[in-house]
Amino acid sequence: MARIGLSIIIPVYNSQQWIVPTIQHIVAALQQSDFVAEIIVIDDGSKDKSGDQAKSIDMPKSISLHVITQSNQGRYLARKRGVEVARYDTILFIDSRVYIDKGSLSFLYSQLKSDSDQLWNGHVNIDKKGNIFARFWDAIVCIAWRKYFRHPKTTSYSLEEFDFYPKGTGFFYVPKKRLLAAMNYFETQTNDLRFSSDDTLLIRYMIERQDIHLSPSFSCLYHGRSTFKTFLKHAYHRGQFFVDGFLRPGNRFFYPLIAVLVLCVVILILAILQPLFMLQWIGIGAALFVLGLFGGALFFGVIVPDALSLAVLGIPFAIIYACGLWRGVIRKVYK
Repeated sequence: MARIGLSIIIPVYNSQQWIVPTIQHIVAALQQSDFVAEIIVIDDGSKDKSGDQAKSIDMPKSISLHVITQSNQGRYLARKRGVEVARYDTILFIDSRVYIDKGSLSFLYSQLKSDSDQLWNGHVNIDKKGNIFARFWDAIVCIAWRKYFRHPKTTSYSLEEFDFYPKGTGFFYVPKKRLLAAMNYFETQTNDLRFSSDDTLLIRYMIERQDIHLSPSFSCLYHGRSTFKTFLKHAYHRGQFFVDGFLRPGNRFFYPLIAVLVLCVVILILAILQPLFMLQWIGIGAALFVLGLFGGALFFGVIVPDALSLAVLGIPFAIIYACGLWRGVIRKVYK
């Protein structure tokens, strides 16, 4: 049987400190597998030396590396450019902060030998060492996708379970033909491709036609933001992307999202009409919110350090995330 060819696409924006080890981890994983592979780096208008750093890597002769530079157009269009030039019929998306585990591609190859027409979402571990912000996000992940993370194992899930399992294109395997069909659909559903989430909606289209596989053996380590400024900036963007992916009937987050948007309006109106009332209750409300986050996280099985991170960062995150939600709503209504 002919070996499976794999095109690995990495969108990069201001990631000069991450891109070299990201590629090195990919190379190590490929050398443990039987894939014939190429690595495509799309430098999406970086202001640092991300592209130069990628070009400087001494690659094995068996693995080709292509570095393409374009003006800043956002992650989706960077990935699309990579798909357009990809040589092989199977695609693996990896983000520049993601270090693939050494045995992951060997495991994936073993699953694809009989049928490469599968979808695989990566099992993402978060590097939390000395990083309160990473602990915050890991608490969110463990709560939102607890159906899987309580007892991770090799499994698959269908459309009916889509909103209960982790998913994302930061580490995702997909046959090229299925990806192109999903992209064609995705581009009809969004007003601005630069600011659209190429995770939820894109993957939902695929799972309507085929189950997604997930396993701790197909895994990676994600390195999150490590400063308060980048944490808040990331929260703002995640708010926009959440609207793009979930402000649509038919998913379990639609009505909670509507409720949060309405609550934001109510709070704003009360702050304008009854500022003294709001000042009197804001401290109590904040305290209850923080305690609720901490207690709720523990109830759902989050470890104490992560639950504390959630409580400490909960208020600034909620404020910035709400701003991102409303920016996403405005962008969704007006081009």
